[in-house]
Amino acid sequence: MHRTPYTYQDTDAFKSTEQLIIRGRFFATTVSDKFNQYEPKKRNIHKILNIKNKLLVPELLAVKRERMSKSLFAFFRGTVDVMHYDLSRNENSGIKVLVGGDAHLGNFGFYGSSEGQLLFDMNDFDEAHLGHWEYDVKRLLVSALIVARSHGFPETDVQEFLLTVVDTYFDTLRHMTKISEMKRFILPNTLQNITEIFGKLKDNEEYFQESFNKMIAKSIKKAQKSNSKLVIEKYTEVDATGARRFVENKPVTQHISEKDYKSVVDGYKDYKKGQRSDVRLFLEDFDIVDIVRHSVGVGSVGTLCYLILLQDLDSNYLVLQAKQALPIYNDDKLYSDDEVSQGQNIVNSQLILQSASDPFLGAFDTKKYSFYMRQFKDMKSSINLDKLDFESFEDYVKVCVILLARAHSHSPNYPLIIGFGAEYADIANSLMTFTNSYIKQVEYDYESFKKEQRDES
Repeated sequence: MHRTPYTYQDTDAFKSTEQLIIRGRFFATTVSDKFNQYEPKKRNIHKILNIKNKLLVPELLAVKRERMSKSLFAFFRGTVDVMHYDLSRNENSGIKVLVGGDAHLGNFGFYGSSEGQLLFDMNDFDEAHLGHWEYDVKRLLVSALIVARSHGFPETDVQEFLLTVVDTYFDTLRHMTKISEMKRFILPNTLQNITEIFGKLKDNEEYFQESFNKMIAKSIKKAQKSNSKLVIEKYTEVDATGARRFVENKPVTQHISEKDYKSVVDGYKDYKKGQRSDVRLFLEDFDIVDIVRHSVGVGSVGTLCYLILLQDLDSNYLVLQAKQALPIYNDDKLYSDDEVSQGQNIVNSQLILQSASDPFLGAFDTKKYSFYMRQFKDMKSSINLDKLDFESFEDYVKVCVILLARAHSHSPNYPLIIGFGAEYADIANSLMTFTNSYIKQVEYDYESFKKEQRDES
């Protein structure tokens, strides 16, 4: 394991925004044309995937492979380590900020804030680390091109649109320099605030509000219904003894051994000790009544993920999710930190990158593993990417890139990126050149993956 570097560059020597922008221009002059180039090749990707797969639950690997094989986008979601491997061998900008690490279109969605507001933001931080800003932008662009092609949208229109997405990323960063640090820090990503930012950037707030509201209407209803009551109805039942327990659906959902149960309970106690006083006091009214291992997502399948059912004296229920935090894979190494566990690193990254976070967010460690905790499915929902028409697709991608830029702006040295984009010749075409080359790599890898699946069956 290698310790993760967590030092923001250039913030000591260059104090002002303008100085950082000028410094960012210098970074652009040191980058060659290889920055936008990628040569796709046919290969076996399992050597890359197996580095982390060795850390996963063996009996769940078949479930993961099945989910990854369903579509090119599902495969892309499950192979973030492969893209990190390729990007680490590609020329980079030299500028590092706190990145989400896996900023594809499926990793944005709705969730509830501490105050019960419905927010829309980045919602996956398992890969968050100090990394090159363009890793997130490139992953977003590739995912957008995959989704667009799956819909059969006109290629010329898609290519022209994605160039404007890059422009919007830099426009948003410049917009963030005009907002006070306090406002940038506390402004939640409510739908109203997102619409306002979009309107200021593109001068068409009224159109956007109508279009975006139409696109998200069903998802909002789903998010508002996604609460503890719905989770209890869907995932639990009352057994013969009158006790409420999780419903098993092996191998995806199953009860755990007595040893693992005790380990999770002990971890939960440590998690409570580290919570804010108000959350800790609230949780004191609840006791654990059941725990299951439950697999979620695509890329996360195989990690240890537990659902913890809590009950208070009045038979009110709360479901928390404890998810294993795997070390970050980059430059052929697994990174950890000697002082901060990976679970705590994910929590810290989420608190920084999101405009507001789940009040139950926290972390704990067992003897063997690191976990982070959050409420399970509270007001959580996402846009159904399969249902988007071209106009809705455009609006959704623009919103995601605005949120990505805002997340990057929480790093104190983010003006370096503005300077880089201003100096580097035709940055939008440059990033799209990479995107169009890299999607061929994803297609090669997917075909190889599916062939191997067929050969094994």
